[in-house]
Amino acid sequence: MSAKKQPAAPGSDFDAEVDGARKRLEAAMNEETGFDDLAALQALAPILSEKISSRRLAFTLADDDEEETQIAVIHVQTDEELGFIFAEDGEYVFESNLEAYFDDFVDDDPERFVERLYETLRADLPKYEVENKG
Repeated sequence: MSAKKQPAAPGSDFDAEVDGARKRLEAAMNEETGFDDLAALQALAPILSEKISSRRLAFTLADDDEEETQIAVIHVQTDEELGFIFAEDGEYVFESNLEAYFDDFVDDDPERFVERLYETLRADLPKYEVENKG
């Protein structure tokens, strides 16, 4: 006889994810072992290039005026910055310069962040391109 797997308690996956994110955030805020924003972005860049390989988009690691390192998301044909990615307190943040097209979001997992960025760009880039023909 095989033992039946007990169903997970309601919310257990959610609670486990929140607990994991909380631990990562606490570690990132620890002054001794703090989250290295630049290293996080440097680690994210190859994942972006691999998962979102496109003739339409370029991802450029750059410093802005406030000395914060970020990855700019550039639309190649229009040479317009669609948004930028930065890392802070253990999280990755995408902020768009074009709120009419692209939603901002935050995620603490680099792989999941790139998946969300992929879906956001895939869904909203067509409207941007139709309305901004060069």
